[in-house]
Parts: sequence; structure tokens; C-alpha cells
Amino acid sequence: MNRKILVGLIAALVTTGALAQTNVTMYGVIDTTVRYTTNQVNANGTVGSQTALTEGAFQGPRIGFKGEEDLGGGTAAVFKLENGFYSNNGAFDQQGQLFGRQEFVGLKDKSWGELDAGRQYGLAFDLLGNYDPLGVGNFNENEWEAFIYGLRFDNTLKYSNTWGPVTAEVQYSIGGQAGQTSIGVTTGFSLAYTQGPFSIGGVYQQSTDANSAEATIAGVGGSFVAGPATLYLQYFDAKRDAGFAKAASNSGGPLANTSMMGNSGNTRQRKDGMWTAGVLFQATPAMGYTVGYMYDSVKNESSLGDNGRISTIYAIADYNLSKRTDIYFDIDRTTLGGGEIGDANTIMGFVGAPLGGNTSRTGAALGLRVKF
Repeated sequence: MNRKILVGLIAALVTTGALAQTNVTMYGVIDTTVRYTTNQVNANGTVGSQTALTEGAFQGPRIGFKGEEDLGGGTAAVFKLENGFYSNNGAFDQQGQLFGRQEFVGLKDKSWGELDAGRQYGLAFDLLGNYDPLGVGNFNENEWEAFIYGLRFDNTLKYSNTWGPVTAEVQYSIGGQAGQTSIGVTTGFSLAYTQGPFSIGGVYQQSTDANSAEATIAGVGGSFVAGPATLYLQYFDAKRDAGFAKAASNSGGPLANTSMMGNSGNTRQRKDGMWTAGVLFQATPAMGYTVGYMYDSVKNESSLGDNGRISTIYAIADYNLSKRTDIYFDIDRTTLGGGEIGDANTIMGFVGAPLGGNTSRTGAALGLRVKF
């Protein structure tokens, strides 16, 4: 049913754009790898290495539509519809939502900025992604930072404006719970300064669950371009109240569909202190190399007050076959320590012991990405 709806929308949008000469753009990405990983837990509970056809290291596959209509006086109406899917089998990603990656409509003005309403990225993802060597990766092993602060939020109002080198964003995600004004609400504010090769920014984001427990994120990041190299550095602090939890996907409950990690069953406040550093070196117009390191120090992983850590180091060699197509090789190693080894709330997005009780995972992938 969802596929039929999507095909119908594609036809309608393309036809409307052609007849009315409106500014409607269709775009997409397909990023796929053959990936080998160690210490995977199989369906029968055994642990071993795995070779699989998976989504790519850089971006989740997608197809999208965006448009803009000039309303005069420097004001325009805008929209974006973006569907995510699995590149190995074509199934819908993001909880099966038709436009689970993004879906919003808004107004923008040259002087007053832009206000959008719908399903959108959270501000922590927006800002910190700018200071990540991969812009937040797409393997569980190189994107697990995003599970800490959540990726996308339904029912979101987002305002942004730029004044010279300064850009500000404000987020208000409505909880939508009858008789409640704060349950399920996420608010945030970010500020960034970019001048020449240098950029720096900060963000604060807070979410409230069904029982008024809160998750707060505060982070800073920066980047610097030095010739063919771009350097990245960021840090954020995350705190989750005891028992903090998001509702099940597609349930309509507080914080559903956010991909945000919870703290269920923990009678203590969990704290994460996360560092990311890396460099992108563009050796030639066609050849680029990316090296990154992610490290999280976790306090109070459980009611026992135990601590843990998780880290990932990765390297990617990327060759552009054309402006739209590239081929790349990735190698990465993820290490767990302390309570993270068997923590049911692990930030890698798995349930139960993510590495089958082991302390590390090594991965390697050969990928092909096409943009259109």
C-alpha cells in the first residue's frame, strides 16, 4: 500500500511541476556496501562473523521532493518530502513511515527567516552533524552518537535565520498528548558562527517523556579548513533522568519515532560525555580520505551505578567516479568497556548484549554511492 501511495505521489508531483512550471526538484541517494563484521549475534543466539549487503557508510538511501513558490516581496512557500528505504531489499526504513526521513511545509522570508512545520531533524543532529567528519555516518558502528540525542522528531516547528556569519535555530516539537502540555515535548536552541575557513557552534536540547522524566543535551563543535584538509571536533554532554523512556515506534506516544536511546529500568540518572574528532583530506579532486574517532564515557549505566565506555575508530578512502557516483573502502573498529559490554540500553542501537558479550567488533566494507 505504501509503495502505491509513493508511486502516485511521484507521478502527481512531476506532473504538477511540469504544468505549473513550479520549482519542484526530485532527488535521491542510493548508498550500498558489501560489509564484513565480527561478533554479530545471529537469530539462533550464536555469535560469529557476518558478510552482508547493507546500507552504505555515508548516507541512508532516500528519494525526495522539495519545492519553493515565490509569493512576492521576498517571501516564499517551501516544502520537502523525503522517503527512506533499505538499499538491499527496497523496504521502507524509519519505522515504515512513508516520508520518515523528512516531511514539512513552511514559509521563508529574506529578512524574517524560515519557519517549517512537520517531521524534521532535531537541533542536536542539525548542529553537531556539521562538526562530524561524516556528517553523522550510516553504519551502527559510525553513527551511534545520534542515538544519544535522537535523529528526527514528529510534530515539529523549527525556526531558523542567518545574520551575516551567525545562524540561529529554534525547535519546538509538540507532544500532542490530550490534557498534557509538556509531556512528549522537545525544545532546543542552537547558534553557529561561520567566517571563512572557521566555524563554531553550540546547541541545547531537552525532551520530556510520558512520566515527565527528561533527557537534556548540551554540545559544542567546530571545524577548520586548512588547504585540502578539514578538521572536525565536537563534544556533548547528555543526561537522562531515571527511567526516561520513549514510546514505541508508530504508537503516537511521547517521543515515538525519534530513534532516541532511553534509560528504562535504571533508578539512576545516566550521563554520557561524548567526543568526536576527525579529518577529511581531499588529496585530489577525485580522491578523499576520512579518519574519525568517537568516544563516549558513560556514568550510571544501571541502577548498580556501574560505568562504561564505547569508542569507534574508522578510516575511509573515497574515489569519485563522476560528480554523482563514488566508490569507497571502509575499515572500522568498535570497542566496549565496563557495563556497555552487556548493557540493554547500549547506545549502539541494539537490544541486549550488542557484541554477544565480546568487547570489540571489526568491520570492513566496499561501497558504491549514486546521487541523483
